[in-house]
Amino acid sequence: MSNVHQEPPPGVPGPPGAPAGPGWWPGPQGWTYVPAAPQPGVIPLRPLGLGDILRAVVAVLRQYGKVLYRQLLGVTVGALLVVPAYAFFADAALSGLIQDAQAHPDYTPTGGQVAMLIAVVGGGYLLLFGFALAVQVIATATSTKLVQHAVLGRPVTARRLAAEARPYLWRVCGSFLLLALGIAAVMVVGLLPAAIAGLAGAGPLSLLLLPLAALAAGAGMYAQVRLVLQMPVLILEDARPTAALRRAWQLNEGAWWRSLGIPYLVGLIGSAASQILMAPFFFLGFVLMFAFGGTGADGTWEPGSASLIGLSACLLAGLLVAVVVGAPLAPLTHALLYVDRRIRRESLDVALAQAAGLHPGPAVPPQGRAPAQEQDEEQDEERDEEQAPAREGHGTPADDRPDGEATGPVQA
Repeated sequence: MSNVHQEPPPGVPGPPGAPAGPGWWPGPQGWTYVPAAPQPGVIPLRPLGLGDILRAVVAVLRQYGKVLYRQLLGVTVGALLVVPAYAFFADAALSGLIQDAQAHPDYTPTGGQVAMLIAVVGGGYLLLFGFALAVQVIATATSTKLVQHAVLGRPVTARRLAAEARPYLWRVCGSFLLLALGIAAVMVVGLLPAAIAGLAGAGPLSLLLLPLAALAAGAGMYAQVRLVLQMPVLILEDARPTAALRRAWQLNEGAWWRSLGIPYLVGLIGSAASQILMAPFFFLGFVLMFAFGGTGADGTWEPGSASLIGLSACLLAGLLVAVVVGAPLAPLTHALLYVDRRIRRESLDVALAQAAGLHPGPAVPPQGRAPAQEQDEEQDEERDEEQAPAREGHGTPADDRPDGEATGPVQA
């Protein structure tokens, strides 16, 4: 019988690797039914597309949002208490400088006032950087561990998630710093020759060295995108930071554009949501500023210390809430990309199906068999009848066993 090769009917989805989904497709022996991939959790167990990852991120936040954000509650409450307190401290420390500057527009601050200003501003930046780093580290560890449960559809409590993520917090923090130092070193190596040439007075030579700086910036960006799987490897494979770098670099080979585009798109969506969350805090801050403002000596309105503190506290609180809400998005996306890469390269979907208790069986078409398949089965039956006398007395062959009897391990 000749092979049947026909175009699929309109609306029938494609085979694996094309549009996802079940349906009839022409194969070498006729029409073949492609079953749907099992989905025990937030993703189908097959190579993931952009839509699959976006839906999975939303599904994780919807199903596990309370468990996930409970891990960040302590940092959020601490920051909301410490930041306004630091604002009052900064106002008290700089009150003399502010009063002198208001009384004399051409006032020149003293050396002590300049040092105090630098110390207060630097302390504020370090405080915010510390809170942002703590939020990012906790969100990365907990979100990545959460994906391990979400892809299998398993429930998890906040206490269990915290216990599973706690051993990786310092390792994640060190990996962040290691990656940042590596990228900074690449940037410095690219910029250093041009900077030295400029300081030496070789203007034209420094301009000629600027492409080297651009090349270094491009190399740093390439390395950062190529290593987006570093944290999932470190946490889900229990790897050390340097080993996680090597493994992530190898695992993400050939997927640079996906690793750039998908997290960027998720980041844009998260940024829009953060702006919406920050708007009420900004509005409240400006209301407090005008409410606690006063009238100056010339009769015009001017903000007072209380109004500036209220505005600053509201702005910082809104910024912190936006950071906390958006912090899990990147780790969730990177963890899903990690699962996708291992499905494509290492058949992780088979292991996940077994872990979820799913056992693949034969593909059964929903509405009868295709004509070509029926003809093939009739030919097989005729061939078996012709060869039956030769097999008498030799037991029942594996192909003639009753339907449903196991003949060996199921091959994925």
